Order: sequence, then structure tokens, then C-alpha cells
Amino acid sequence: MGAMPVGGARPGAGRKRDPQAQQAVLTAAEELLTEIGYHKVTMERIAERSGVAKMTLYRWWPNKAAVITDAVRSRLAPLSTPDLGTVTDDALAQLEAMLGTLTKFGDASVVAGAMSSRGEAGLADLRDILHPWFDGLVEILNRAIRTGQLPTGFPIAVTAHAWMGYLVYRVVFLQQEVTRQDLSTLIAGAVTRTRAQAEGSS
Repeated sequence: MGAMPVGGARPGAGRKRDPQAQQAVLTAAEELLTEIGYHKVTMERIAERSGVAKMTLYRWWPNKAAVITDAVRSRLAPLSTPDLGTVTDDALAQLEAMLGTLTKFGDASVVAGAMSSRGEAGLADLRDILHPWFDGLVEILNRAIRTGQLPTGFPIAVTAHAWMGYLVYRVVFLQQEVTRQDLSTLIAGAVTRTRAQAEGSS
């Protein structure tokens, strides 16, 4: 009987990926996601569509959530940070774009899958996906302070986290629809309250 690989590693786990085969897998995963939805995608279907053996898929990715996350990662990043002239318009455009990303493939299953089925690795993927959206909100709020739309000392990070947390909680965890009016109310509440506090202390 052959010796067990050290640490229980699977044979071939460290083998270099073939770029063409890897791209075929990622393309197949995204096509299936669009055609049949996250819950119906399986490693077997990805293997069949891509022409890459299922055993090879499992050497490269632990499960379908990992494959799909890699397949769509670049399409989940913001294209640009809005600059429409007012902090409320900019923040609304950014949050609407983020909402579109969370529901790009019909529901929030891509994000939910990255979180729930992969433990710490899934959380790391989620952080990678969401961080550019946070950076965009920070840029918008900093610009609003520079242009006098928000007072110095406005809680930028707290506000950006609160807005993003609201979206993720409603869309991913509660699976609820979020409307443009919901987002407008969320933004207006933070901006109006902070302006009132600044005026009251002046």
C-alpha cells in the first residue's frame, strides 16, 4: 500500500493549473449561473460543460461556490465612483449599483454561497467583493466634506459600514426587495441628522 500524502493532501493538489482549462471552467460556471441559477449549478454540470474532469475541478476548487466566486469576481466590482454633484445623488447611485451587483444573477445566492458554504475562505471572498464598494462610499463622503456638503467630523467609516450592512442584511440574509425609496430614506436620514447636529452645535 502506498504511503499516505503528508497532511492528508490529495495527489495532484499542488499541480499547476492549465490556463485554458481553468478559463473553460470559469466560463462554463458563469454560463450555467446565468442559464439555470446558482442553486441548480453543480460541479458535475460545470465539468460537463467545460470538458474538464470533475476530479480536476476538485483539485482546483473545494466546491461550486469557490468556482462561481472566481468566475464572477471581476463583474462584481464597481465600474467607477459616481460624481453627480450632490452627496445624496452620489450615495444613492453607488448603493443602487451595489444592489444590482448583489442581485446580478437573479438573487443574492452568489454572495450568500461565498459566505455560508466556505467558512473563513468564503468570508474572505465576501470581503474582497465588498471592499471596493466601501472605498467608493468613503470617497463620496470625503468629497462631500471637501465641498462643504457635510460637516468636518462626519462619521465616514461608520456611515459607509451602516449603509452597506443594511443592504447585505436585507438582500442576503432576509432575501427582501430593497427599493430606491428605501435607499433614499436611508441616505437622507444620515445626512439630515448629521447636518442638524452640526448646525445645533455651531
